[in-house]
Amino acid sequence: MKKKLLFALLCILVIGVGYTVFYVNQYSVKDNRASIHADLTTWESRGSEEEIEIKILKMTQINHTTSYVVLFETADKYVGYAHLLKGWNGQFKIVESGAGTNIVKYRDLKTNQGVYGILAGKNPDLQIDHITAKSEFTDEDFSFTSPIPEDATFLVYKKLPEDLKETFLTFTLYDENGKVIEPASE
Repeated sequence: MKKKLLFALLCILVIGVGYTVFYVNQYSVKDNRASIHADLTTWESRGSEEEIEIKILKMTQINHTTSYVVLFETADKYVGYAHLLKGWNGQFKIVESGAGTNIVKYRDLKTNQGVYGILAGKNPDLQIDHITAKSEFTDEDFSFTSPIPEDATFLVYKKLPEDLKETFLTFTLYDENGKVIEPASE
């Protein structure tokens, strides 16, 4: 009986240590700008022969979730974003990232508190006053309008309804007079 109990405790201990090591390896990005920059540079440079240079512009926690969004700029002056999760060890892991030629990027972000619609990008000459995002490809009628901060780059987000089946939203850019700004890419 004692051997069975000892064996069960040993198994639980080995599994616990194994899970902890696995978790710590996953959430290994320290909670400081230098570490986030270094790990995100490595992440963005995967599969590339040369290192992709990035400059971190902003880091924002999405409401009271474990999700953070990092807004960055590449050496080519393209704006990108990265989704980071904060673990119980106080460190991050990079979930996804993207950069490209579009002035504004829209992305669904699944968090521990629901799905958020994220709009990130540039505001050339501070022309963009607000953005309207809406579901156009489904029968669902959902939209939101978000004012854009008067800054060269921006990151805004909105929690999406839980019953929204299609979370891909299209967006339209407007100036301060309500006139549509075209195009949405450089």
